[in-house]
Amino acid sequence: MSWIVFTFLVIYGSIRLTLALRGQLRYLMLRGQLPARPEPLALPLHLSHGLQSLVERCHSARNCLTDAIRSIATVLIIDPDVPLGCVRDYRYRVAVLTAWSATLDCLRTLEALDDGDRLRLESVGCEVSRFRAAVLRLNPQVSVAKRARPLDAFDVQSVRTTRSAVEAIIHELERLEGRLGVSPDDPYRS
Repeated sequence: MSWIVFTFLVIYGSIRLTLALRGQLRYLMLRGQLPARPEPLALPLHLSHGLQSLVERCHSARNCLTDAIRSIATVLIIDPDVPLGCVRDYRYRVAVLTAWSATLDCLRTLEALDDGDRLRLESVGCEVSRFRAAVLRLNPQVSVAKRARPLDAFDVQSVRTTRSAVEAIIHELERLEGRLGVSPDDPYRS
């Protein structure tokens, strides 16, 4: 091996090591700002069995999606390739596919509701179409993550787009849980 190749390898290794240490230090400073998991679920008693199982699925999906957001945020902080404009960390792909699985499970439960439960959802202002639109925003990133080979690079902007799509789904699930958690007899219900 020539000394020129050895010099380039040493320079490349030192740059990667510097970026990795920078990421670890940033993670130590920013880990307290990562999203927290939702509080334990207090299941409303006034709901039908179908809506209760929907609320349970939504809460479980929200936990999985919050973990996915934490993983994506961690990757954006510690991956040494982020300053170079890409992400190669396997945790990103795992987070996207886990979020997609949890989202589809919740969507299947939502679509399996009977007509009475669907009318109850519409009466409290929860449209299935809004949730479905939020799910469709995540679909292109999932397709890219599924087709990617193990060390393929993902553009940082697409990773941020994925994060915002998962946050939109979490927002819809919070909205659905909040609207169904209020008793119909509650005088402060909006």
